[in-house]
Amino acid sequence: MMPTIVADNTVHGRILEMDSVERETNMARSPNQEKTPSEQTNPSDEIALTTHENSTALVSAALLRLPQHYFKALLRPSVSTFVQDKGQASWSLVWIQLLVWAVLDAALGVLVNLISRPTTSTPFQQFFALATSYGLVVLVPVLFFLLMGIVYLLARSFGGQGTFLEQCNASLYIQAPLGILSKLLALIPGVGRMLNSVLSLYGIAIQVFAIMAVHRLSRGKAIATILIPVVTIGAIAGVVFLLMKK
Repeated sequence: MMPTIVADNTVHGRILEMDSVERETNMARSPNQEKTPSEQTNPSDEIALTTHENSTALVSAALLRLPQHYFKALLRPSVSTFVQDKGQASWSLVWIQLLVWAVLDAALGVLVNLISRPTTSTPFQQFFALATSYGLVVLVPVLFFLLMGIVYLLARSFGGQGTFLEQCNASLYIQAPLGILSKLLALIPGVGRMLNSVLSLYGIAIQVFAIMAVHRLSRGKAIATILIPVVTIGAIAGVVFLLMKK
């Protein structure tokens, strides 16, 4: 009888030792091993989240610097000014500027049409009022990219080396503030149109510096790159305006 009791105690002791070892092993497991597969952290997800947070922070910082870029582009225009800003171009920044410009332009366009409402309204005048107010939400991005596409192709044909993104970003530093300022000047009766003409010529002159900086072109080639599409589109718009008014 005694050998049986001793054997039972030995087996029971071994079982207790095995339970103790198993508990220690479970306690030593890492937090990720204790989680279910759905709860475990995926390294690729962590990298994607970190990348997204970094890009968001960069865009936020770039937005805060926009007033400084506008000030330098409009009041201290030079090739070096636009060269310094080439590395900060991003499509997020381009689209944010475009959408803000389009919405503000449309709102100011509605205000201009309310102030200078004509006594008689023809179908053409109604269409023009719609296009220069609510329609600007769509027209501003469309016309901007159309003009930028033509300018980019001309610049490349002259040996330009910049990218389309860099060109759009540099141009918005000029066009976005001037476009909004143009609508504000239109609120001034009488002299508003004259001031807008001066502002347009100033914008074209500054745009030459931007093209020189982005595409590394000479002054003469940059002027040709800007004037060819501006004169062509202006002539076509003038002809269409006259035909529709008849």
